[in-house]
Amino acid sequence: MPSPDADQVDDARAEWAQVHPDLDTSPMDVAGRLRLAAAALARAAEAPVRAEGLTRPEFDVLSAVRRQRAPLTPTGIAAATLASGAATTKRLDHLTRTGYLQRTPDARDGRVSRLSLTEAGTALVDRLLPQVLSAEAAFAAALAEDERDALARVLRTLLRANRA
Repeated sequence: MPSPDADQVDDARAEWAQVHPDLDTSPMDVAGRLRLAAAALARAAEAPVRAEGLTRPEFDVLSAVRRQRAPLTPTGIAAATLASGAATTKRLDHLTRTGYLQRTPDARDGRVSRLSLTEAGTALVDRLLPQVLSAEAAFAAALAEDERDALARVLRTLLRANRA
């Protein structure tokens, strides 16, 4: 009989145990829950961004530019958002067309552009960020503060050990 505390990962592991009893499915305890939690967080925190006609990766681009003191290059944006060059180019093109981002040729190397927010882009990020943070806080509200701190430490350790 399943535990009343069972979740989707527990259910999947029980099902796999019937199909492949020889396999150790314990990695699903972490990996499966991380994937499910990330998907749930994305649904919660993307709502205010989608309401403005943006994707979360586009908001991440605008946020990366907003928090920098100097204009970034497309390569800097790709690094800051962990996106491929092609994905970054697509996002930059869309954000430039929508009037949130502007490109300025580099004074020393005309092949390089510097990216900065327009007034509309700055206003958008400043308006959306509190909404996104509120959604992220609501997502984690089921955890006590010490649990959130412990989870943040554990995730930091996991991410440091698996840097790309």
